Parts: sequence; structure tokens; C-alpha cells
Amino acid sequence: MSQFTVNSKNTSVQGTSFKGHVCTTYDKLVKILGEPKEGSSDGKTTCEWRLEFEDGKVATIYDWKVGSTPKDEYNWHVGAKTHSALDNLEEVLQTPVVSTVY
Repeated sequence: MSQFTVNSKNTSVQGTSFKGHVCTTYDKLVKILGEPKEGSSDGKTTCEWRLEFEDGKVATIYDWKVGSTPKDEYNWHVGAKTHSALDNLEEVLQTPVVSTVY
């Protein structure tokens, strides 16, 4: 399994953008990744996880414009710089990440 860090102050997510979805629950994400960071100050997200993998790729998992953090199964948004980071995320979560290409 890929080694990774979560929510490190040193992880830059600048340049990431929406790349797909992962359908899972908040509790499963917390179990695997730990507690999330707080959402955005503009209210578009309520929580977020920032992952950096040993190969230098980064990914984010976040809710989007839902008002309150979803607790049941939800299509969490996934951000990254490249679609190849989604493979790393799938390995960590053991859940398919559906790529969305625009």
C-alpha cells in the first residue's frame, strides 16, 4: 500500500482541481484517514482531507455545497493535480474512485 500523510501543514494543494468522486461514508474516511480539516470559509465545503503520497502526488477529498457534513454514503469530491493520483487514493481507501474528465 502507498505510504501517505494526511493534513500535513507541508502539503500544498495549490493547483489541484476536481477530478472525480469516491462513494463512501464519513465514518469510513475518518477510520482510514483520521479527522478532517475544517471546510472553507466561504461555506462551499464543510470538511476536507489533504493527502500526500510517497511519490509526491497529492489528492483532496471534500464535500461540496451541501450545507452540513454528510454522514451517510455520499459521493465525496476528489481533487488532484493529475488523474494518476486517483489510483493512489483507490489503493488507500480500497474503494473505487470514479474519474470525471472535463
